[in-house]
Amino acid sequence: MAHFVRPLALAEMLDPREHEIHFYAPARYGRYLEGKPFACGELKSISGEEFLATLAKGKPLFSADTIRRYVAEERELIRQIRPDLIIGDMRLSLPISARLEGVRCAVLFNAYWSPYARDRFVIPSLPITRILPPRWFNPMFRIITPFVLRGHVEEMNRVRREFGLPVLPPDLRSVYTDGDYVLYPDIPEFVSTTNLPGNHCYVGICPWEPAAAKPEWWERMRADERRKVFVSLGSSGPVEVVPALLRALERLSVAPVIATSGRGGTWASRADLGVCPTNYLADLLPFTQTAAAVNVVVSHGGSGGLYPAMAAGTPVLAIPSNADQHMSTAVLVENGAGLGVRVEDANEKRLYSALEKLLGDPQFSRRAREWAEIYARYDSGAMFRKFLTEALATPRTAQPSDQLRQP
Repeated sequence: MAHFVRPLALAEMLDPREHEIHFYAPARYGRYLEGKPFACGELKSISGEEFLATLAKGKPLFSADTIRRYVAEERELIRQIRPDLIIGDMRLSLPISARLEGVRCAVLFNAYWSPYARDRFVIPSLPITRILPPRWFNPMFRIITPFVLRGHVEEMNRVRREFGLPVLPPDLRSVYTDGDYVLYPDIPEFVSTTNLPGNHCYVGICPWEPAAAKPEWWERMRADERRKVFVSLGSSGPVEVVPALLRALERLSVAPVIATSGRGGTWASRADLGVCPTNYLADLLPFTQTAAAVNVVVSHGGSGGLYPAMAAGTPVLAIPSNADQHMSTAVLVENGAGLGVRVEDANEKRLYSALEKLLGDPQFSRRAREWAEIYARYDSGAMFRKFLTEALATPRTAQPSDQLRQP
């Protein structure tokens, strides 16, 4: 969902009278594009379920065949639209298509994946780590990581060779940041980098929330004097932890505020929500406003749930599973505004202990509020518009890295 939301947030920050905007996304996101003041269309992609299943197995996200199909569709769209600039998020084939059609391309990716950021690689949750403790594999993982990443990059390089494009180094970060421009949906204080080239820049956290009516219990929840915990595992969070999480919340005597994020059926199949009595249950909730009304947020640890909580000044308990969530969670813990419990370790005892610490130790709330003040200094719209002005003013024959400067 984050890879759809961030480009949409940026598109909505532009004046359609000044820019002709074409927004293409998978059909499953169509309901969020209704009534938008720009041209919208469908971009074919693998299903979200297939994407998450591949991610969970640690396999290359996109096969060479999938990349070829994407490139064919993208090149046709580029010829129809004839854009001055293409911006993509997790559409790893776009830089190939853009180069083949002679159009500049910007890619959106979190700064913790940048080659100019600190190495935070953590072994992700894999089938083997659910059987044996992940800590057993950490030393070995650091040794084999270059070979594993080489396999991920090779699928992309196979297609690049076919089109006569230079191959990328055997580093997954080189695939994620392969673009004429690289935009980081982060702030530099929270995810720092060093020696960024001129064509890399931060654009803030790209805040966006779906238009969701507040539930009838909203004001009652806000007036509730009990400590409150907001649980939102999003579209990709580990719902298998729900039973243990609900039991931990019950033991803490807090008021849970739960958003099932369109996965209510999955939640219900995992656990009886009655185990943790609450009147504060909804499908979707305004994330930042809800986070501001509670004491702790529980999320999957990805940036899509972490950053709005930071903007609200609320500490986070992250339960990461995939590699991106683990890296984002590592940044959270480094910055003192939350804790992480790996999905393999997320039993009732560990979740209870982490939540008790977050609720009882004021340093986490204090640090989260400090981050909220820092986040408030950044205006994603202004940062993005500045980038766009400079990028579009750059002649196509010029090197982007020689023209663009940090906002």
